Amino acid sequence: MITIILPMFLFSQKNSSMTTEGTLLIMGGDCTNDFFISEFAGLIGNIESNIVIIPTAIEDKYIDSDNDINMLKKPFTDIGFKNISIVHTRETKVANSDSLNDILLSANGVWITGGRQWRLAKAYNGTKIQGSLKTLLNQGKVIAGTSAGASIMGDVLVRGDSKTHTIMLGDYQNGFGFISNFAIDQHHIARNRQFDMFELKNKKPDVLGIGIDENTGIIVNKNKFRVIGKSYVTIYDNTRWSEERDTIYQLEKNDKQFYTLSNGYEYDLTKRKIITKNDREISPYNEEVIKKITGTYQQIESLKYGQNLKIKVTFENNDLYFEQSWNNAKYKIEYHYLTTFFRPNSISAYHFNRDKSGAINSFDFFQFGTTTWIRQ
Repeated sequence: MITIILPMFLFSQKNSSMTTEGTLLIMGGDCTNDFFISEFAGLIGNIESNIVIIPTAIEDKYIDSDNDINMLKKPFTDIGFKNISIVHTRETKVANSDSLNDILLSANGVWITGGRQWRLAKAYNGTKIQGSLKTLLNQGKVIAGTSAGASIMGDVLVRGDSKTHTIMLGDYQNGFGFISNFAIDQHHIARNRQFDMFELKNKKPDVLGIGIDENTGIIVNKNKFRVIGKSYVTIYDNTRWSEERDTIYQLEKNDKQFYTLSNGYEYDLTKRKIITKNDREISPYNEEVIKKITGTYQQIESLKYGQNLKIKVTFENNDLYFEQSWNNAKYKIEYHYLTTFFRPNSISAYHFNRDKSGAINSFDFFQFGTTTWIRQ
């Protein structure tokens, strides 16, 4: 008889999970631009929706005048938002007031700005504001956060020190807790922070840590997230994933290794692993999404090479099909989550994108990289 004994020095693997039903848009900084604000608009419905901006992470002198507030709103008004409210206070009494929370609870989406994350923790942890944010998510609404607004979303708060933002675990260590057993760092590669997360992992080895670079984000829903944007998301889950070898290596206790994911890659929070073709779970088709995605899409890049590649998306006999113009191949695709679909027994995934009006205007085809197909 052969007995297999697993090494006791391997890291423990407690689950991480999203504790609410809505959607999170978590961004690594330098993300208050048309791309991410349009993504935010598409997630919440459209630019006619009510939004709330929470600027509490910002220093008082930059948000203490009407001009400051107008500048805060400008990136949102520039793309067409009209119904914008501000929720901000430094006082617990005000954070617990019905008047402020009523404004927050009327929102379809919330945007939490950058600054210092300890200011958010100090002002709102344990108050009605924190509870109202979770209520919005449980109603299926959207909360977005960039930089400090990203870090506050986990239950473990990094760089939450009121004296210096360089300390990974400071005098404020609790975030809003939208995702459990989870820590988020930001400006990650731009500020060469790749090894700072190990300061946290040395003290809390079972916490799932991620670092999000500037102009990059993740969309989190139903315990899965997808990377969007121009740079990388760094994963500290006590493993190392090799795409080339199609292997996940379990790390030993003192190993200081991580791996990165770029635009289009997906990750499962509860399983703590990248989502591969064998991990994709079929969900019932979302009728609302199906109505919006049927039509013909063109790969703009192909026109540069004298080609005109198109895909026709149809819904027939309660199944969704893609038909390719260049070889007339037609195949069924399944629904995954949000606006993500996949081809069974294939690594191919299709992430449909909404514009600021809420309409589906393109999809990103992901297969060892991404190509974009524009709706005709």
